[in-house]
Amino acid sequence: MSDSHRYSLEQSETWIVNNKHRINDLADRSSWQNPYFSYDWLDCWWDRIEGLKKPVLLTVEDEDGKLVGLWPFLERSGLMKSKGLWPYVFDEANYFHPIAERSAVPTLVNGLKELLKKYTFIWIPLMRIEFWKEYLEDAVTEGSLSSIIRIPRETFLMESTVDDFDSFWNQKMGPKTRKSFRYDERALEELGNVVFERWESFEDILSMMPATCVVEVNSKKGKNGSGLYSIRGKRAFFFELLPRLAKEGKLRLSILRINDQAIAWQLDLLGKDYLAVHHLSFDENWKKYSPGRQLLRKNLQHGWEEGRTIDFLPLAFDYKKKLATTKEDVYELHWFKSSLRGWIAYRLILWNMKLRQKIRQRASRSSNPDHPVHKALQGESV
Repeated sequence: MSDSHRYSLEQSETWIVNNKHRINDLADRSSWQNPYFSYDWLDCWWDRIEGLKKPVLLTVEDEDGKLVGLWPFLERSGLMKSKGLWPYVFDEANYFHPIAERSAVPTLVNGLKELLKKYTFIWIPLMRIEFWKEYLEDAVTEGSLSSIIRIPRETFLMESTVDDFDSFWNQKMGPKTRKSFRYDERALEELGNVVFERWESFEDILSMMPATCVVEVNSKKGKNGSGLYSIRGKRAFFFELLPRLAKEGKLRLSILRINDQAIAWQLDLLGKDYLAVHHLSFDENWKKYSPGRQLLRKNLQHGWEEGRTIDFLPLAFDYKKKLATTKEDVYELHWFKSSLRGWIAYRLILWNMKLRQKIRQRASRSSNPDHPVHKALQGESV
């Protein structure tokens, strides 16, 4: 560990609340964007999780006392009275690498490894490839501790490659796609007044939330149980979280309306020169007019003109593959304690992964696209 850095392990529920501004300041200057570890995500999510819970927060300060690294975990009980570490926001976030300045990362990694003297395993579901390759891979692979390393997903980013967004769009979309898209735009306009709305203030986000619910109810994602509000308690969670993010300037909500009726909406998470497309859905009754694609195009152009890197986040939907200028592998790590319990946990998790892989393979061979297992494992494009 660097002499100029001070590592601490915080296990108080109040530490996050008491360090709100320091966390958000670190999130803004972190070497790797991770909007899910900003203060409001961490705080709202903690209140949502039920049952026994204990935070395990790896923190690093520099010699001046400035927070330069934060890696938040949650202690969870397992078999045989074992205890493992799962990341904060494990059921909502798309990334789980820490928010940190580069100089603090070796200290965080060393601290993480030290925790395997106490905990049976540590699980980090999704990490950007740069973070994994530069800092964590050697610490894991060169040691004697057991690990499971996977690349379960890819992530997709879009950065400006030409001056004009229209030129970029035309490069990415073939002539037939562009023609079909223009037809959809004109056909929707012929039905009435088409309005694209973009909201960022606390008051506006609060007032627009009911409209998002209407779209979700009629969306394909809402009907098959993968919508933003589909799981019990999620709507209350997001109704609290999104206005709070707006107060910090970390959220943008956009809506496409026809004759005042909301038919598509998009949720973007904002960072410094950064925009993550967290959610996009549309009313299935208007599917023939491609409302999701129309709204997405407007928002991508706006983000492009702001000079932001657009992060489509993991999950390989067709539109992401088509529009991305960069495709990256995203890594998952299970890291195990050197003990009997660690060995048992390793074998059980490995067995579970193989079982799930067989289920996916069976579903992919299914000739019935409406089979619930098949539907749950398939992506959905805009």
